[in-house]
Formats: sequence, structure tokens, C-alpha cells
Amino acid sequence: MTDTLIRLIRSLSPAEKRQFKMGAKKQQQQKAYVILFDLIDRSDKTDWKYIKQQFQKHCPASSAESTATYLFQSVTDVLIQNKVKADEGFKLMYGIMKADLFRQRNLLDQSFTEVRALLPIAEKMQKLPLRYLLKRAELNYFSETNFEGINEKILIAKQQEARDLLKDLRHEQEHHSLYEILKHRLGNQLQKKTTGKKMVLDDLVLSELAIVNNKTQHHLESRKLHLLFQSFYFTRIGDYQSALKTFYVLNTLFEKNEPLRPNPPIDYYNTLDGILDSLKMIRHYDEMPYFIEKLYQLEQEHYPDYFRFLVKKTALLYELSHYAYLEQWEKAIDQIRNTPASGFSDFSLIHEKKQAELIFYASLAWFHMRNFKKALKYVNELLLQKTLDYTQPYYRVCRLFNIVLHYEMKDPEYLEYEIRSYKRFFKGKNALYPLEKYIFKIVTLAPSRNPRYKNQQLWVQLQPLRDAAGSIPEEALMMHYFDFMEWAVEKFR
Repeated sequence: MTDTLIRLIRSLSPAEKRQFKMGAKKQQQQKAYVILFDLIDRSDKTDWKYIKQQFQKHCPASSAESTATYLFQSVTDVLIQNKVKADEGFKLMYGIMKADLFRQRNLLDQSFTEVRALLPIAEKMQKLPLRYLLKRAELNYFSETNFEGINEKILIAKQQEARDLLKDLRHEQEHHSLYEILKHRLGNQLQKKTTGKKMVLDDLVLSELAIVNNKTQHHLESRKLHLLFQSFYFTRIGDYQSALKTFYVLNTLFEKNEPLRPNPPIDYYNTLDGILDSLKMIRHYDEMPYFIEKLYQLEQEHYPDYFRFLVKKTALLYELSHYAYLEQWEKAIDQIRNTPASGFSDFSLIHEKKQAELIFYASLAWFHMRNFKKALKYVNELLLQKTLDYTQPYYRVCRLFNIVLHYEMKDPEYLEYEIRSYKRFFKGKNALYPLEKYIFKIVTLAPSRNPRYKNQQLWVQLQPLRDAAGSIPEEALMMHYFDFMEWAVEKFR
């Protein structure tokens, strides 16, 4: 829980921090939890042991764990109250709780007044689960008041509305189920199969078509899931033109239903992020600027600070990857220089892989501008992080790129040490790839220091290793970030 608390406090905006402090001032007791809040907020370290030690110096009589539990609850309460004020979905859930509370206290009329006020909001927002709960609460009220003031015809009509909502909910659930199974199969089965991809998914496609052709009313959520299913499917089977069309239709759906977006519109953000990631994967970089601009349009003042920061960091990542593909290194450097240092700092709400990719592309831009010291600064910032997932391809890319950088900086002592360390780290199940062996050979032989005739001999000797390098999918993924093979060829020119 302590790690979650640290991440939660680091995600707070200045306004949210002020609000928490204002609420704490109203209390009279010793505020050990405020001291802990300040320690977490001001510390550069995210290690709970260090923060706990500092807390015990200030509050030796208090339990750090108990204080952390109370602080977590206090911060969460502040954030929930903010969401109730700003987000219609939270207003609905809060209102349902109030209505249920009044009902338990036998204040049936007050409960019914609350329910009737919430029903139009739920219908407008197309929140099917909440609409059903409210409709069920309305029917419960009629039953508990012995159906006073309501005839049978109206009662049956309201019961039918509840049944229709359940049908729509089932329809939505079926869409969710198919989309989830599709993602699971593509993420687990197709990684092991290089042929027959379309056959593996045929049953899902037929089921999805059956749902779409069902006479049930199609709400926003079901339409969104249908388009997500299609875009995911078309991308993975290689039908990129159909996938692109679906991307644009999906974005249009979100834009046309702007009033229904929650605050912040995290679903729309996730959709744009998924589209851009897919475009990057299939190398349709020309289409990326349109969706990057849509992402930047989500950076609006009425959205929370943490969300706006998340949007800016994500858009920056895709911009730098776009410049990298086009080899527009000067534009990439201009973008890096115009971005505050906080834009590259670690952020608890950004995915670890995205943060690593952002730092890598910044390093890559400086590398191509021949500023190896700045490139190394970014790579070191990444490799020294304790939270890195060492099993992910981006970690191997960064370590191998680090070796390339030190080769360009002519640091043979470090290279000898790092290559030995690299080999020790990636052994057994994580055995070295032919590409890595080839790069190590190039670095060790140092062709840039050799006469031309000797390099010609080495080129012939390295032919078998060169032919083997880059032949497996894992290596192709590594070279998606940096063309190590092309770099090696340049060393012989």
C-alpha cells in the first residue's frame, strides 16, 4: 500500500495538494499524516524505507504504517469529492448511494426524489449499469409504497424499460467478452504461430457479426467496442487499409459524442494512444500527425493536471518517434529543447514502457546529432531506474544502444566491462541473440581503427554471423528502435 500511496501523492496537482492541506488545517489533533504527506511530496526518492526513516525522525511516537493508511484514506476522500463535483458518472454513483441511504432510514420520499433527479442524467450519459440500478430503485419505491398513485399499465411499461436495459447490458457484455478474448488470443497464441492467424480468429469474427446484426439498440459503448474489435483485428491480420478506415471512424465517434465524455476523458485518451501505437507498429507514420493533434486537443484547462501532463508526455513520445522514422533529427532536438525537464521525468501515471521509449527517442536524436554526451545522459537516466522490467525488449535495446554510444565515444575500458556484464545478465533462457553477438564482435574488433585491407578480411570472416543476425522476431523488434545492422555496416565504410 505504501508504494501506491507514494504514486498517488506524486500524481496530485498543486490545486489538489492545496485542497488537502486546507482540509487538514481544520483538524485540531496532531497532524503526523500531514508531515508524512510533505515528506513524500518533497522527497526526490520513492523508496518507502527512506521516507519511513525520515518520518520516524520527525514523529518517533507515531507508526509510519498506520499514518500511511490514514493518509491514503484522507487523500482518496479529497479526490473522490473532486470527482463528484466534476464528473457526471461519479455524481450518479454518489447520488445512488445517497438514495440507498435515505431508503435504509425509511425516508422513502427523499430517496425517490433523488432517484428521479438522477434518471435523466444517467440516460443522457448512456450509463447503462447505473440506469438499471436507478430504474430498479424506482420500481422498489413503488412496491414499498404499495404502488400508490401508479396504475398497472404504467407499472408494466416501467418494468419493460428495466428488461430492455438488461438486454442492452447483456449485449454490451458480449461485446466486451469478444474484444477481451481477441486481445488475449493475439497476445498469447499468435505470438507462437506465424501462420493461420485468420483461422484462429474466425469464430470471434462470426460471433461479433452476430452481435452487430442483433436488433438490440446500439449504445455508444457497444459501438465503441465494435470499432475497437475491428481495428484490433484488421491490424493484426495485416489488413492495414481497413484498420486505418476504422481508426478514423472510431475517432469521429468520440468527437461526435463529446458531451458524453467523462472528466477526464480517459477512454478517448486510451483510444488515441492505442491508434497511435498501432500506426507506429505497422509503420504508417504519415497518418500519425492527425491523431497526435487530436491528443494535444485533450490538453484542456478544465481537465485535471495529472491528465493533461499524461496527454503531453504521450503526445511528445509519438512526435519524437515520428521524427525518428523520418530522420528529422533537428526537429526532434528543437522539440526536446522546447520541452521542460519535467516532460522527461518519471511520472507514476505513464506506463513504464512509454517512459522508457520517450527517454530512448530523446537519446537517439542527440546520437544522430553527434552529441554523444547528451545521448548518454538520457540512456543513463533510463538504465539507472530501479523499476525497469528487465524482461522487456526495450531494456535490451537500451543496453545495446548504450554499448554503441560508448563505442562512438571511444571508451574501450568501459566497453570491455559492459560487454562482460551484458553476457552474464542475458544467459540461460535469455541467451544472447545473433544480433548482439555480431555487435559485440564489431565493438571488439573496432574496424574504425583498422586499415582498409584488414577490414575487407574481417568483413568476409563475419559473413556467417552477419547472415544469422536479425533473423528472429525479437531482433526485428529491437531494430524497430535502432538499426544496429546498418550501424555495424557503417563501421566498415
